[in-house]
Amino acid sequence: MTQSPLLHLVGAQSLINGRILVLIQLSGGNDGLNTVIALDRYAELTNARANILIPQAKVLSLNKSAATGLHPAMTEMQSLYNAGQMNIVQGVSYENPSFSHFRATDIWLTGARSNEYLSTGWLGRSIDEQYPDYPNVLPSTDPLAVQIGTQASPIMQTGETNAAFTLTSVTNFYNFVSGTPPALPDTPFNNQLTFIRQLQYQTDKYSGVITAANTKGKNYNNGTDYPANNALAQQLKIVAKLISGGLKTPIYIVNHPNSFDTHTNQTDAADHTIGTHANALALLSKAIGVFQNDLTQQGLQDKVTGMTFTEFGRRIKSNDSIGTDHGTSIPMFFFGAKVNPALTGASPVLPTNATVNDQIPMQFDFRQVYATVLRDWFQLSDADLQSVFINTAFTSLPIFSPSVLPVTLLSFTGDWKNAAVSLQWSTEKENNIDSYQVQRSTDGVGFSNIGVVVSVNADIKHDYSFYDNHLQQSFYYYRIKIVEKSGSSRFSSVLLLKDTQVVKGIRVKILPNPIDNWFTTSFQDKVSGAITVRIVDLAGKEVWKAEQYANDVYNLSFTIDKHITPGVYVIQVHDSTGYEAASKVLLR
Repeated sequence: MTQSPLLHLVGAQSLINGRILVLIQLSGGNDGLNTVIALDRYAELTNARANILIPQAKVLSLNKSAATGLHPAMTEMQSLYNAGQMNIVQGVSYENPSFSHFRATDIWLTGARSNEYLSTGWLGRSIDEQYPDYPNVLPSTDPLAVQIGTQASPIMQTGETNAAFTLTSVTNFYNFVSGTPPALPDTPFNNQLTFIRQLQYQTDKYSGVITAANTKGKNYNNGTDYPANNALAQQLKIVAKLISGGLKTPIYIVNHPNSFDTHTNQTDAADHTIGTHANALALLSKAIGVFQNDLTQQGLQDKVTGMTFTEFGRRIKSNDSIGTDHGTSIPMFFFGAKVNPALTGASPVLPTNATVNDQIPMQFDFRQVYATVLRDWFQLSDADLQSVFINTAFTSLPIFSPSVLPVTLLSFTGDWKNAAVSLQWSTEKENNIDSYQVQRSTDGVGFSNIGVVVSVNADIKHDYSFYDNHLQQSFYYYRIKIVEKSGSSRFSSVLLLKDTQVVKGIRVKILPNPIDNWFTTSFQDKVSGAITVRIVDLAGKEVWKAEQYANDVYNLSFTIDKHITPGVYVIQVHDSTGYEAASKVLLR
């Protein structure tokens, strides 16, 4: 087991670039035709679904879009669209869609083709691509994702673990930040379980930063605008407060509590503007409206964007039970100050007299929407996207407003070599540019100036460079602040550079986990020589250490021969060349 020479890594964009994505999952399959209503297809809709169709006079109008409106329960989302803070992507689906809730949800969360089964999520693979040492080496002191309202979602599943810090309910979140596990009935088993949960609450790596962000964070009007009877709004209230409190987490996942699986009684028989579907849409609209208002009032609106998704749509033709059955394409909503305020796509083409087998045509592959988010919001490279979407290329959709720089920035790259970072950027069409301020960050959020390069204001291509040799850690984030002579400024995208010691072909797993009094280190390749194993607490203090000599083996077993307080620890595995790998474990 030997280490390869030190390699320099060409820069890549980072998921941690100061921007935040909030995903709202609608479970059950939303009826898009009664949500985003095609007024220019109203005759076809009348023929297909007269028993549930929203009266044309009740449809909420959208600015500069006479052909399209919204369900009358969505007044807050109408206001956001008309204020330039919403983009609606129409006709989103994929080839050969599944009508099974379980399989379709799996496809949407993993980003798979209909005939492809993936064990990782689309955001999980982006983490694998950018942070290959995750979770042994964490890219930030804050979690990469926070999920509230359900079990851990496959969307954040990496090759090694799920990257989401998950709390299954709003109540559990407040129990967590108060350090109090949920109350259980008083039985011997539950008392032991409560004790274990208490240890987890006290020792989990992220408990401190999340609790601190919750304490520091604020909500506009102290959160009183969030309806108490709206579970989605209460989830988003927590998200807004954590963002306000400075948590650097780039991804939040929340879940709509109502089902959109409206096979029966989707609307009231007499009044189609009310019913179960209207209730679900009203809850969604109110939650998004108050959340966006909270962000705006606190000045956080530029760094956050939100999106909705569900596993499929409903059929064009309604059924005889005043409902709709499983269908294909859906509309997706993006909201925030940085979206392109428009309809992406056109009204769906519908048959004059739809049958039960007719479906809404697909306009956009859902993976193209995901690729747009990763490229245009998180600024990932095309090379990164090739790995996320398994060698499939997608062009961006006009979901986000373009960031106009006062100069054409042709490229911004860098590499780490000989204990220094070298940055290079190329420009053209410089116009009244004063300088380029080079900024560095340890976490991708808080940046400080480390140098200035004066602009030559060339109309043709010009190359700039900057060297940074004042390095104290193994990775940094860089960006360029482009300063105009007028004093105004803009920023480039963020570049992540890492100095990594790459070890040939090794990964170590600790089995079992949780641990009682013994464990096995299972290596991907055979190992030889002295192997040292340390158990350290989350403060880095060593609590146990052992050494064995390996002779061309895959596995080594260790017995813990001293008492260690139960809790969460890190097992570090070393060979004769130095630090090798680490894994978080629960010791019982």
